[in-house]
Amino acid sequence: HVSADGTQLFYASSSFGPNLDLYVRSIGANTTVRLTTLEGDARFPKANPAFPKTLAFCSNEGGTWEIYVMPDYSEPRKVTVVSEGGADSIHPTWSPDGRYLAYCTAAGPEGEWILKVKDLKTARTHTLETVDGLLPEWSPSGNRIVFQRMKRRDRWYSSLWTVEFEEGEAKNLTLVFDAEDFAAINPSWSPDGRRIVFATVAKSRDRAGVLDEGDDLWTVQEDGSRATRLTTSPAADWLPAWCPDGKIYFISDRDGTQRVWSIAPVPEK
Repeated sequence: HVSADGTQLFYASSSFGPNLDLYVRSIGANTTVRLTTLEGDARFPKANPAFPKTLAFCSNEGGTWEIYVMPDYSEPRKVTVVSEGGADSIHPTWSPDGRYLAYCTAAGPEGEWILKVKDLKTARTHTLETVDGLLPEWSPSGNRIVFQRMKRRDRWYSSLWTVEFEEGEAKNLTLVFDAEDFAAINPSWSPDGRRIVFATVAKSRDRAGVLDEGDDLWTVQEDGSRATRLTTSPAADWLPAWCPDGKIYFISDRDGTQRVWSIAPVPEK
């Protein structure tokens, strides 16, 4: 994850311990700061765009995955659990004004993942009952949330959808990108909210039978048009995050281990 001002890169790594911990690194610098030393794993760090020192993430330290908020990552020991508990909850994402946290939780009536939104001002949690999906990302330019949704057919390949959150309710559920023979996962918005970068699964010839890792990175317009392939490596490329300077950071094992890489896509005309 890249901070809204494009200066900080947050990520999870097991490089310095048995568990996944969170780290922050100034972009362009070589110094990395470790933020968590929890008993369990920590994943999916997200800095609040309105209050950059505030960090949300998920951890299974308590036995199930829950959403945590660190009010000031310079004081990482001060954390608060904000999810409701009772089911795994992962992948928090902030609204542009920093008031709301959307995340996904395995609490649907049939055990499927559904989206929830936590209002940190009122402490109320809104369950988007009709929106089953994973890995939500809030648009930096409005009230739209993009996420991946399982099709429950075609080997359970996922497609990309958006939903609007208004006055505590889900509105305008919209299919953005769909494919018959491969999955689209890990969506992330461009800084202006006009494009979406995502990873594919089982799309390329090199990785046609690999269903548990990413394949290549692609972008589409916010309406799903102009699908464009960004990477062509036989390695697994996934979990992209778009930086304000135009670069896209992502995870890849192209040098034999999982590391953070970046690519600069062609600017939109």
